[in-house]
Amino acid sequence: TVKYYSWVKLVYQLSKLGINIVAELFFEENRELIGTFESDKIFSVDSWDILGKILVQTSRTSGLSSVYSEILSFESCELYFHKAQTEGMKGKKFYDILYHFADGVPLGIRRADGTLIMRPDKDTIVEAVDDLLLLAEDDSTIIYSPSPIIEPRDLPYKYLQLESNPERELLLGWHHITSIIVREYADYLPDGSAIDIMIRNPGPEVIQEIDMLSENHANMVITIIDKDPMTLQGLASVRPYGYDNILILSQSGGNVSAEQMDSETLFILLLLLRKILRDREITDRTTKLITQVLNSENQELISQTNVDDFLISDRMISMIFSQLSEEAAMKQVYQEIFGESGSEIYLKPAYPYFTELPTEVTFADIMGAACKRDEICLGLRQSSYENDPKKNFGIVLNPRKDRKFTLMPDDHLVVLAEDEY
Repeated sequence: TVKYYSWVKLVYQLSKLGINIVAELFFEENRELIGTFESDKIFSVDSWDILGKILVQTSRTSGLSSVYSEILSFESCELYFHKAQTEGMKGKKFYDILYHFADGVPLGIRRADGTLIMRPDKDTIVEAVDDLLLLAEDDSTIIYSPSPIIEPRDLPYKYLQLESNPERELLLGWHHITSIIVREYADYLPDGSAIDIMIRNPGPEVIQEIDMLSENHANMVITIIDKDPMTLQGLASVRPYGYDNILILSQSGGNVSAEQMDSETLFILLLLLRKILRDREITDRTTKLITQVLNSENQELISQTNVDDFLISDRMISMIFSQLSEEAAMKQVYQEIFGESGSEIYLKPAYPYFTELPTEVTFADIMGAACKRDEICLGLRQSSYENDPKKNFGIVLNPRKDRKFTLMPDDHLVVLAEDEY
């Protein structure tokens, strides 16, 4: 109790010095205690909650973890708030200024009272007291041009709604974030979807927690599969490639090292799932493999395992902490893009935006096509490089607006949108 009191006292004293305090807290009562300080310099972050949400979003949108990694790092593009005081900007509609920045894609507005509006309505007016939220290479390169850098072409467009069908998800393993993942899936998946959780010898507490999840989320069928995902027989028996997504979670807990947990994850990916795929002669699979990696040193190895996406836990959380320590107001942005409601980042196929593919277009043309769907385009993913880490897995964010791309039918746009459809 004395140590806990001393820690709280230290946090309070540091906040009085004007220092940003970012605390990793896992229990709601502790986050509520932090809130009693009523200081805009103290923030609490629930790492498990963030990781669970990002894993679900990543499984729904292949390539998203690479997008997040670039945005959250201090390399290449990142998010900045920029004062909208430039003469000529104030009084304009938000969507009219999208093409006035040589470097930067405007994503939203922060009003004088602190209200954040991501992806504003088309008629939203920019006021002089506003801050713009932009994705840019650096805050020093954000310069408003009185005239557009380039105008998008008005290309043919026919609205096409992406389909939403019930899905089957397979979770391999169980730890702290599994319940968060299930709850997040319940917000995203269409009614009638199913989640199978494969655990060897689940204890009574785990069974009770899954039963509670089933009661609270009646729109889905949640099932425990009591088999060992670390055995070929156990994994093959569930026909893993009959699922839409497979999330491979850390298989151990307690005092087991991160390196050993990653080794078990790699064992499932490299040996078991590959053997099942090879034995069944499946060459055109639709199941996506998503895994959690604890140690960033395993990135190069994990990228060669035929996995569709992976989340490096320690690096992702470290980047979020670093961003918040630099710009505390980013917490409001993260709450929006990592949440189920509001605007989020998606990678959507190119075909709903263009009537003909392949097609040669500028990035400004791509942004203009996204605007017709009330979305903001941040970049694109080129399918020809999606397995090449040296090409950032095909992810290109915030390119020059006059840069030309030949969009292929299997390319994707990185967009800020209301939903994935």
